Amino acid sequence: MEMNVELGMEEKTSSRLGRRVPAILGAHILMGLAVVLMRLSLFGNDPFSCMNLGYAGVSGLSYGTCVIIFNLALIIPVALLDRSYLRFGTLINMFMLGLIADFWYALIGDLSIFAEPDLSLRGMLLAGGVVLTCFSCSLYMSSRLGMGPYDAIGWILAERSGGRVPFRIVRILIDACAVSIGFACGSIVGVGTLVMACGTGPLIEFFNQKVSLPLLYGKRML
Repeated sequence: MEMNVELGMEEKTSSRLGRRVPAILGAHILMGLAVVLMRLSLFGNDPFSCMNLGYAGVSGLSYGTCVIIFNLALIIPVALLDRSYLRFGTLINMFMLGLIADFWYALIGDLSIFAEPDLSLRGMLLAGGVVLTCFSCSLYMSSRLGMGPYDAIGWILAERSGGRVPFRIVRILIDACAVSIGFACGSIVGVGTLVMACGTGPLIEFFNQKVSLPLLYGKRML
């Protein structure tokens, strides 16, 4: 019975490519915008963006270029340890996310309203960035088309520990390293960084159950 349920879920998942591919593309467009909203809030970004924004600042490269460089470095251990995480969505995450964020920043970053944002505007940018990040991450994960290298490495290391170290601990350690690198490079580390590192799980799960999974697979999928 259980095997039949799993087979049914796999069959339904594979039959929804017409929804899943646009979903993961749309997710990265929204995720790139969310990165820019968090950046403009001046409250700090998620750990991975914090690291790449810091490196962009000291290297003179764009944020998008730095994202691609770090992803290319991370995909090597991922490919060596477990290639099952590498699919179509991995390439989207590796090569599109940073460039989309660069596009959004070029489009809205120089608007006069963001030149010296007051506290209320910064708060709205932060809130909008967090919600948009959680929604886009929900679509990205629910599409089941592969993970970006930064997301995959945490799951792989947790699995390689044989269950001794849970994923959440591995992810906290990885995020702490990313934030440390970002901070050392002059990136902003603030309340936004803390919220993105520790407080988004429940909101992502809400979007999973209420929006993403029903939208992509139907209400009876899970």
